[in-house]
Parts: sequence; structure tokens; C-alpha cells
Amino acid sequence: MSHSHVFDPAHIAVLESENRKIWQNPDEILSATEISPQWIAADLGSGSGYFTIFLARQVKKVYAIDVQKEMLDFLEAKIRRLRISNIEPLLSKANEIPLENQCIDFLISVNTLHEFEDRNKMIREMNRVIKPHGRLLIVDFKKKETGFGPPVSIRISKVQAVKLLSKSGFILVGQKDLEYHYLLVFTKD
Repeated sequence: MSHSHVFDPAHIAVLESENRKIWQNPDEILSATEISPQWIAADLGSGSGYFTIFLARQVKKVYAIDVQKEMLDFLEAKIRRLRISNIEPLLSKANEIPLENQCIDFLISVNTLHEFEDRNKMIREMNRVIKPHGRLLIVDFKKKETGFGPPVSIRISKVQAVKLLSKSGFILVGQKDLEYHYLLVFTKD
């Protein structure tokens, strides 16, 4: 099982740095859609839990899902240190979300669309776990040179992302251009 495009846990400091708020502000990103405090959410490709922590403050529960145990171990230590009780880390296999059908109100996936080995399968998995009328928030790097981030050659353009998700039954309900990323909000029937 190759994870050639998966973020290297050795560089976790980049994910956790204070200046990440400058180039990727969680408050700005999460405010792109109305979030209910009753929601059960999932952070797919949660990594070190940078967005998970912000999301946990706004919803009932968050599943932090990642394929790398090192990332989830780091997150578990952070959860204990911050005494957060509504985050459940889940180790997943590639192209699989370890959740029941239609159990999630809100799924976020930040900087991960370009990492998925089988994008169509992962998008079907997202559709499977999100409840009818649930929300999906996708943020990924624009397909242009930004000075950092994944190689441009593996990035997914915004148009490509919308096409992929629409093909799987998601309906685009909002979008925003950030400095280095695009943000897409979808719902499903």
C-alpha cells in the first residue's frame, strides 16, 4: 500500500505552526458554512488535528480520521493536554472511512483531495457516511505554484474537484477563493 503523496509525519511542526493561521485560518474556513452545535462531524485526513481542535469547539463530536497512526498518536496527546472530550481519533485504511452509513452531519477534508489514492472511491465513501442534507467542506491547494505545499502536478484544480464531487451526487452550495487554497461547500440530497 503506497502512500507516496501522504504528508510525512516527520514534518508535523509545519501543520502545527502558529503562522499556519496566516495562510490557512481555521476560523475563516469553518465560518464558510453554518455549523450546528448538535452536529456529529468528521475531519477526514485530520493529520495532527489542527482543524479537528477548532471544529470540536463548535460541534457535539468529531471523528479525527487519518491513515497514519503517528498523526493520531500526536493528536491523542494533544487532546489529553487540552482536556478535550469530544474528539475520537480513528485509524483508517486507504480509500476507506471507518464509519457507519449516514452517521455524519458535517465532514471536512483539508489539503487531502490530492492525497487520495482512489479519489472516486473516497468521494463515494464521503457520500456514504454523510447524512442526507449533510454538509461537506473541501479545502485544497490551488493548482498553481504557491511556494509551498504539494507539487503542482498532483494538485486537483477547483473545477476538477467540483466535477468529481458533483458526479458522486454532491451539490455545490458555496465556494470561496483563499490566498493559496480554494474552499468548496457541498450538500447531498
